[in-house]
Amino acid sequence: MAQRKSFFPKLNPLFMGWSVGTLGVSVLLNTQNAAALFFFVNVLSIEPWVAGVILTGSKIYDAVTDPLMGNISDRTRSRWGRRRPYLLTGGLACGICFALLFAPPQLASETVTIVYATCVLLLLATAYTVFNVPYLAMPTEMVSDYHDRSRLMSYRVVWISIGTFIATSVYPTFLGLLQDSMGFESRAAFALLGVVWGVVISAGMVAAFFGTRNAKFTEQVRVNLPLSERLRTVIANRPFMLLMAIKLSGLLAFAAILASKFFFATVVMQKGVQIVGIFGAAQLVGQVTTLPLWLAYSKRVGKRRVVMVATAAMILFTLSWFMSGPDESMWVYGLRGFLLGIGASGTQLGTNSMLPDVIEYDYRRTGLRREGIYAGFISFVEKLAFTMSAVILGSYLSYMGFIKGAAAADQPASAGFAILMCIAVLPITLYIIKMVLLCFYNLDAKKLKETRPPTLAGEIA
Repeated sequence: MAQRKSFFPKLNPLFMGWSVGTLGVSVLLNTQNAAALFFFVNVLSIEPWVAGVILTGSKIYDAVTDPLMGNISDRTRSRWGRRRPYLLTGGLACGICFALLFAPPQLASETVTIVYATCVLLLLATAYTVFNVPYLAMPTEMVSDYHDRSRLMSYRVVWISIGTFIATSVYPTFLGLLQDSMGFESRAAFALLGVVWGVVISAGMVAAFFGTRNAKFTEQVRVNLPLSERLRTVIANRPFMLLMAIKLSGLLAFAAILASKFFFATVVMQKGVQIVGIFGAAQLVGQVTTLPLWLAYSKRVGKRRVVMVATAAMILFTLSWFMSGPDESMWVYGLRGFLLGIGASGTQLGTNSMLPDVIEYDYRRTGLRREGIYAGFISFVEKLAFTMSAVILGSYLSYMGFIKGAAAADQPASAGFAILMCIAVLPITLYIIKMVLLCFYNLDAKKLKETRPPTLAGEIA
């Protein structure tokens, strides 16, 4: 009798070993995006627009460091390959810098506090770049099959979901318990969780270093091309340029929702931050349980169609924020998280698995191995999206009269309106832009296979 095929694919140790690094990435980015602006404004009493500016400024700095790190990792030669040494050093540094961000010393004035926060943000951005750019460059080298890349990225989506749950559910739940049940002051509660979360971040990232010890890697092809020509060939990679715009619009929408959650829970719903945990738990269930369905659908219709359908679902489910308020049942609130998790699962699977494709397309067009440079640009786009949401929300809250450090009952009605705009109207607009951009993306398995690299005169590094 034939053995019944499992709904879930057999565990791949290498895929698991690489993807676990995403746990650290997801915890870091999502916790920073969900809590940093709230922490700066409500705990450190920094003006909302100033907090948004310093968060965004640290990412403008990444416009230089991300491509530079990509070039460095492309040119690295070691017995561990081009990428893996940076997973270890960057992973350890990320956890330390994250703890420093949320556990600042008592400083003399708001100005000194702003200087401290800015410096630590720049250190954290550097550490994250050292880890994430080489990390994102690895899948193209590790896996060559078009559909196997989707399977690899399905592991990453699971870790994204778990990391998002830790950042947006476990974090506010523990924060509420420390403050409401254990008598911690807000500053002390944030500091303790900053240290604990820093350990989790480093553990996930360093685990990827050990988990990829058997990963396949390539060596760089050295050719004498001027910088202007290299840049021209990158810009000429139309699928890559479209993917950057697609990821920027989608991630900015997601980041806007994430950055607004704490404010929405406390000001609009007039509840404690711990209810965000209900939303995150439901979102995790939605993402993980529907991932095999999205993976099967991707193999049948292609990655672009998956992202189109999932983005349309995100638009529909995001509309439900308009029906929320102080009287909303927690069951309805949780259901919204579950539905948004379904959409997020499809969009994350599709866009993440597109990246190795566009990098391979570059190699097939030019014969150049420069996965790190491409990963650097994508890493910058990811971080820019998360931080743009902070400056948009922070500036808009200031403009609409949000009172820093004030209780929800003391906030003006205009502040609640501003939060609703950021959690619903802005994301829907960005999702529509994303769907328009997807109409022009045409890199599929057939086109990738038909693209042949030129013969290059050069030596193997």
